[in-house]
Amino acid sequence: MDSPSLAPTSIIQGNGRGGPPAGAGVLRATKPRSFWDDAWYRFRHNWAGMAGLAIFVLLCLVAIFAKQIAPYGYLDQDWTAILKPPSATHIMGTDDLGRDVFSRVLMGGRTALMVATFISLIGAIVGLLVGAFSAFAGGKVDAVVVWIIDGLMTFPTIWLAAFVSVSTAPALKNLAASLYSVTHWAFLKNEVMISYAVVVFAIGMINWTWPARLVRSQVLSLREREFIEATRALGASVRWITMKHLVPNVLGSMIVLVTLSFGNAMLFEASLSYLGIGIRPPGASWGAMIFQGMSKVRTHPYLVLAPGITLAVVVLALQFMGDALNDALNPKSRSK
Repeated sequence: MDSPSLAPTSIIQGNGRGGPPAGAGVLRATKPRSFWDDAWYRFRHNWAGMAGLAIFVLLCLVAIFAKQIAPYGYLDQDWTAILKPPSATHIMGTDDLGRDVFSRVLMGGRTALMVATFISLIGAIVGLLVGAFSAFAGGKVDAVVVWIIDGLMTFPTIWLAAFVSVSTAPALKNLAASLYSVTHWAFLKNEVMISYAVVVFAIGMINWTWPARLVRSQVLSLREREFIEATRALGASVRWITMKHLVPNVLGSMIVLVTLSFGNAMLFEASLSYLGIGIRPPGASWGAMIFQGMSKVRTHPYLVLAPGITLAVVVLALQFMGDALNDALNPKSRSK
């Protein structure tokens, strides 16, 4: 009795051309995922991070199309609808000047996003340059930079930002007036635009300490690695080493830090506006709206709840997104 063949029928028949049989499965070598592909895979499987990303994207879209989405102008006053509670006409009610709260919350989102973007970019760029320069220079230069960073981080951030805002506002106003006399650009006489510049400058000048500290520590660790020593021995320039080795290795941590600082920048802007030294009226700011509604919080709580809950949800979403990015880009978590 013949022993049964162990080969599948399709393999025995072949395809008549000496190649693999028709219909037979062919094993293909899968291409290994890159660092960023693996990071995106890990990030999109984090439900909290994806929820935070969705809320952030929604904030960006709302900020861009705020004027088209808002049912009323954020400065329009209706004297027949003062302090009206939420209804079908005004879904978040109106304030003491008859302005639609929902429209002002939308414009406040544009303010928060724009200010936080500039603040985060300034902090990231200044921190990257200062941290890398301090680590490469070493010696007394590094010691002085560390003293400055530690000194700035000793003070409460919000009070330091308030001090910088108050002390630099007159100088920035005088600078804007001088530039207007030369250029005649209309926005240099706009008080709201000047208040934007003051807030961005005040927070941006103290928001670089954490990125600088992070970059300095990582560069100090990386420059002692064997591959950096080997590259330097081969005659590579400092610029080439920085762009090809140091920046890519620091970039993941910087993305995480910038994402986390984005929400903090929104909180700082809202805090300064709440204290009355941030975005000036008639500019829309969540912090200013909360401050203006505090005097009527017992009788009209929606004046505080609408901007307050919106700010809390956005900041919490950014925290979730930052944590998910840290899990996706952190080498220790990637090795699990």
